[in-house]
Amino acid sequence: MQIALNWNAYQQAAEADRPAMLKAAINYHMAMPAACRDMLGKAAVLQTGRISTAGNPSSVDVVARIKAAMARKYATPSDTPQLNDPANDMAEYFHSNMPEMDMGYELLFDFIDLRNSKHDHFDIIDTNAGLTWNQRQPGAAVEVRKNISESKTTVNVVEYAEALGFLDYWLQFDKFWNIDEALAEFITTYYDKKAGLHYGLLTALSSAVDEAFSIDDVTTANNAAGTILRATRDKGYNLGGNAGLYAVCAVEHQGRVEKMLTAQRGSAIVEQGTVSQPLTARISGVIATTHIPANSTGYYLVLPGRKNKRADWKDLTTEQGRNIYKSATDTVGVGQYNAAIGDSDQVRRCLFG
Repeated sequence: MQIALNWNAYQQAAEADRPAMLKAAINYHMAMPAACRDMLGKAAVLQTGRISTAGNPSSVDVVARIKAAMARKYATPSDTPQLNDPANDMAEYFHSNMPEMDMGYELLFDFIDLRNSKHDHFDIIDTNAGLTWNQRQPGAAVEVRKNISESKTTVNVVEYAEALGFLDYWLQFDKFWNIDEALAEFITTYYDKKAGLHYGLLTALSSAVDEAFSIDDVTTANNAAGTILRATRDKGYNLGGNAGLYAVCAVEHQGRVEKMLTAQRGSAIVEQGTVSQPLTARISGVIATTHIPANSTGYYLVLPGRKNKRADWKDLTTEQGRNIYKSATDTVGVGQYNAAIGDSDQVRRCLFG
């Protein structure tokens, strides 16, 4: 997608005003992925990558929500004379660029918004009061639990940065495509790095989370779901037997996982005996990513949220400065985020046979 700079206004502007116009357009472009996510929430995440799930809002609804949000921020064209049409540009970015990004990991973590916060960390608390809910006779006293065990995992802010120079030569000779390509690479590499670090929390888990292959993929998934639900039952997660799970796999294995999902009660694959039993685990969606190695020996079944948490302290933010030695405008991008899997019992690696 082209940068949202109003090139006609830029070329007609005074030389002294052009750096500020370019800076505003670059910052707006850098903010698009995070802005889509903030305006549309889960709908923006479901638009990205290779995520197979139900419940996406209609295209008309998405555009209407974007335009309503943008209208409150930019009420008239005079609010952004350096840009084209902010609302339509954002809607175009949502449909054209967001599907190529990988944000599926966001479905696996509860989000803690620490943007503009003074805290440089967050804690994942693990408490246990030993509550058992015993039967009580009429008039009998209730034991008050006071010996509460508590532990915590502290997740500190981590900052990532990169820099890019926009040459005056590009602007002098209207080589706008160079700016578009440089910006696209700047944004996509940032979010790809962020995705890789989040998926890396799964691939870094030890073999203790492995679910051995049993009979077929369906039986293995049912067993893994049962293992997760039983292991987390007494941890205060308020789970029933129908808790939603996500399958996370390499893109090469998505077809195999999707085939497994067709093994519903009464389906042909079950009735014809292709699998030994119907799929009873409630898998809310499949997240396929290149950040899971192609030679992986299984896929991950994840109970989302709960003790799996992530935080953003700063969205991708840029700062510009002149480089007189290179005749360029240097742009430094900075983002702050981190995440942790606070309870590995929420994850099982379902091995292939």
